[in-house]
Amino acid sequence: MITITIASGKGGAGKTSITAALAAWLKTTAVAADCDVDAANTAIALGATIRTTDDYWSGDGYSIDPARCADCGRCAEVCRFGAIQRLTGQLHIDEALCERCAACQDVCPAGAVVAAPKRGGSLSVSATDCGSILVHAKLIPGEDTSGKLVRAVRLRAEAVATALPGARYILVDAPPGIGCPVIAALSGADLAVVVVEAGQSGIRDARRLYELLAGMKRRTVCVVNKAGLAPQMDRLARDLAAEFGSPVVASLPFDKRFRRATEGGKAWVDSRDPEIRASAMELCAGLLEAAKDC
Repeated sequence: MITITIASGKGGAGKTSITAALAAWLKTTAVAADCDVDAANTAIALGATIRTTDDYWSGDGYSIDPARCADCGRCAEVCRFGAIQRLTGQLHIDEALCERCAACQDVCPAGAVVAAPKRGGSLSVSATDCGSILVHAKLIPGEDTSGKLVRAVRLRAEAVATALPGARYILVDAPPGIGCPVIAALSGADLAVVVVEAGQSGIRDARRLYELLAGMKRRTVCVVNKAGLAPQMDRLARDLAAEFGSPVVASLPFDKRFRRATEGGKAWVDSRDPEIRASAMELCAGLLEAAKDC
């Protein structure tokens, strides 16, 4: 099983569209994993239909049992986040503000602050229009354990792929940036595809991603996206890839037809536009050629 992780230093660089194109190209031989759990949209790109959904439990949350509370206010005094407030005459913990440090529980003399498992989101396995299986998740806004959920998505994708006859690839759509969720998405990668948006911010953020990948000792290839707007930016994007020994397998032009194909609910390889379809197929062929030695 070969795991290909598609990553970018910034949002909007095109990694989800590239993941969808590759999943549509590989069809039943691929399991896709959308690890961008804060803004998962690979399901939209692949026309996914949910088969199963499980709750994701992110850890303990805290609440105040009014039957035990002595109303001493010590919990509110130690809360650095202003999460403990008085509502209708009783002390209450605002979940949106609570950082789960448990300081309130430590100081409560009556044992009124109680912990209970807290639902942090959901994890789903879906069928797609192209025949690939998609594993994806949704993090409840305000939850801060996205790295843990990313790992859960990746491990579920591995389990699904192992049990699926004919599956040869796991395609991971990583979150943007270089934070802990990105590291969790890249941890199992045999090949990391760095999508570099050919602009100043895209190149700057891609450098940070390349530095992270170098530290993780991951093999990389590069896709330059939104090329052709400024020749100097195109050269800088290619120079950056060369600096980190990352072959450029494709350069996709800035073309509104790519966006229109995505907005039409079609992966690029299924576009009715022959030029977009041909470019996407060339991209996918180049990525699979790069993955052969993994």
